[in-house]
Amino acid sequence: MQETEQDYAKKSFDDVAHKYDEIPFFKISARNVVEIIGKYKGEGELNILDVACGTGNVVLECASCMHSANFDAADIAEGMLQKARENAKLQKLDNIDFHLQDVTKLTLDKKYDVITCAYALFFLPEAHKVLQALVSLLKQDGIVIFTSFTEKAFKVSNEILLPLLVKHGSNSAKEYDLHKWENLKYPKDIEKLCALADVNLVEMQSKEIRYGMSIDEWWELMNNTGYKGMLMELSPEAYNSLKQEYFMAMFNHADMDGEVELVADSWYVVVS
Repeated sequence: MQETEQDYAKKSFDDVAHKYDEIPFFKISARNVVEIIGKYKGEGELNILDVACGTGNVVLECASCMHSANFDAADIAEGMLQKARENAKLQKLDNIDFHLQDVTKLTLDKKYDVITCAYALFFLPEAHKVLQALVSLLKQDGIVIFTSFTEKAFKVSNEILLPLLVKHGSNSAKEYDLHKWENLKYPKDIEKLCALADVNLVEMQSKEIRYGMSIDEWWELMNNTGYKGMLMELSPEAYNSLKQEYFMAMFNHADMDGEVELVADSWYVVVS
């Protein structure tokens, strides 16, 4: 049976679930999402859905400070959901229901005041249909908030890693187009997505997320985010060769402390 893109995503994210919630910029971004919800909806008795929730960064940040709200959270990867449940238990949060669901085939029978979708739409082949479906789950005055990375995000590492992946035999890397509009890196791309989905673009703003990381930390990040699947395609020999070349190239961008600045600047988009 041919592996679908969603099967590929499920396997990749199951494999990195144990590391995913250790990535700082996801938590920084989650706090930005909470601020946007507060701006539009306050902190009342809201029904909120977080799709492609991963290990729960957004929904946990929201639930920890919005005690009157009720939350649903959905993800395609059981490993991610299990970690999210553990995190919720550790934080003693009991106002979240977790669901094993594919964001492209949601079956939740409820209407929401807010739906959040962090760093997921650019993975989907028909993101406009997903966005349209999410808007259909809103109450009359509800909003969807989604995030994506700007063109500046991870630029240094991307420019080094993708050619190396192609060189060492990743078929997915050979087919990947870093500049396609579906990556949602530019305002015109986000506007196109909203037009295709026939939804109202309420607000689009960018926020800087930046801090220094060692090259070891960069390598861990690349192994536990969207590049995981590509790296898994390599033979052990090719993987080790790529790692060595990656470290050498990144060293040329390091500062006196041996760190390379991580830029995870992000778009925060509100639609209705």
